[in-house]
Amino acid sequence: MRAPDAAALEAAARARVTLVLGTSDTGKTSLTAQLASALAARGERVAVVDADVGQSEIGPPTTVGLGRVVGPVGRLADAELVALEFVGDTSPVRYIREVAEATGRLVRQALEAGFERVLVDTGGLVEGPLGMALKRAKVRAADPDLVLVVQRRDESEPIARLLETAARPRVVRLSASPAVVPRTATRRREHRERALRDYLARAHTIALDTQRVPVRDRRGADTDAVDDGVLLGVLGAGGETLGIARLRAWEPAQHRIVIDTPVASNRIASLIVGRATWRP
Repeated sequence: MRAPDAAALEAAARARVTLVLGTSDTGKTSLTAQLASALAARGERVAVVDADVGQSEIGPPTTVGLGRVVGPVGRLADAELVALEFVGDTSPVRYIREVAEATGRLVRQALEAGFERVLVDTGGLVEGPLGMALKRAKVRAADPDLVLVVQRRDESEPIARLLETAARPRVVRLSASPAVVPRTATRRREHRERALRDYLARAHTIALDTQRVPVRDRRGADTDAVDDGVLLGVLGAGGETLGIARLRAWEPAQHRIVIDTPVASNRIASLIVGRATWRP
């Protein structure tokens, strides 16, 4: 793995929480992995929050993931999974608040666990009103000391200049890596499909009694409106996300739901219905 930008590394080495921001195909995720590897090599306790719900590397798509980095990582997927937060969609547009809040909770969890450096990798939606709203929400929730703005020209300047009006976070601008190969929408969809296929390749099919394991919507209300193939969040007794599942069959009259998930049935306390579907 190539060494990270020296200025970025020295800035991140002085910040407890660093958020990496930029549009798609600027090398944000590679930079985050490089920084995590370099900081871990210095003996720091390093965590990474992967807040890109569509192109997730730490945890499956539809989730925000927290990973531990203890040595060199070629990519964020090499980090050791610590925790997940189910958002329910592969696009953050419909769940701006939920994605931001999940990101903030995992940052706080990492800090409370004693990690000395927490790096937050974000998705590529930066421009326009939605991109601005999403990034502002993530910055508020993560409360970073440092924001690394990676850009080709000046596409992220509106959010960078806005952040500079406050005393913190510190903003450092970086040029996009020339080695990045742009990915089409088709390639991004293929990445999501592959990630879901790999995740659910470890799944087993289980039937659950919905009187014991309630099925709820994102607001926490009981629901029986579930489409075949929809992805669900699998929660434990404490409300923590254990993983995701794919709906195989739904029989509300029999209080029975059949899902595919790698999570053991005796650990499942409830299911949350997402918006994303996957039909292999």
